[in-house]
Amino acid sequence: MLDTNLVHFQSVFAHQFFVAPSDQNYFLARFSLINGLYEEFWWQSLQCVEKLLKAGLVLNGVSIKQGYGHNLKCLWEKHLEVFQDVSVKTTKKPEKLDEKFWSDAPLGQFIERINQMGHPDSRYGLLSYANKRGDLFKLDQLVFELRRRTIGLDWIVGEHFPHENYKDHFGKTYRDLIRELPDSQFRPLKIPNGNFSVMGETLEDAFYAWNFPFSDNPKNMERKAPASVVPVMAGFKNSYLFLLSEKLKKESITKDVEAKINWLCENIKLGKDVERDFKERLKSKP
Repeated sequence: MLDTNLVHFQSVFAHQFFVAPSDQNYFLARFSLINGLYEEFWWQSLQCVEKLLKAGLVLNGVSIKQGYGHNLKCLWEKHLEVFQDVSVKTTKKPEKLDEKFWSDAPLGQFIERINQMGHPDSRYGLLSYANKRGDLFKLDQLVFELRRRTIGLDWIVGEHFPHENYKDHFGKTYRDLIRELPDSQFRPLKIPNGNFSVMGETLEDAFYAWNFPFSDNPKNMERKAPASVVPVMAGFKNSYLFLLSEKLKKESITKDVEAKINWLCENIKLGKDVERDFKERLKSKP
């Protein structure tokens, strides 16, 4: 973690803080729309797009610590400014999609709709929403393109961000790859897997299965529960901030380590206690 170069450090933390969580938001957004949970679709969509925009910006020299929050409009405008000729400007109808399920409205309008209907107030039912037939397909394309840009544009392939799959492109920048390989994702995508039949036959079974307070139907209790419901060993995961904090207790604070910690504190909103802890460690170590 601390024994890598600064670019690799930045990439790892941007992935853990923004890209990986955005993948979950994206999955939940698609699941929600497909199953008619529309408020949740817009909330998860905003979370997903927000994180991808922030990842792209912070890896290209923009501090996202202050001034953006959940404001998708501001993040989008900054994206267009920073990425310029390789920014995500438009979406186009997938070749196999029927015309009636698509709208050629400017992408900025879709961003504005996500910003409006995915606002945090949507969690409390305070906002209205209005779906259009092409929403899912526009989100798919937007996420695909933004995710490709969660990388430093001027990083060198094979040097700053090693990629065995792109040996023919070693020495080029990722700005070049974005142009030359329009169908490529440069970061691995982890997709949730499982079988819905474990819950039952309908979406409602996700609510009633093994739900003793809310259901008195024996069939909801007799089905064998997966390990995620009754694990032999409870799941756990340490955050990268915790792991970094523990690592700092054992490491000497070199100029390289100091640069990495300062990058985190100056560019990403960590929380006052966490930031204070990191800064105190920098001061206390020789």
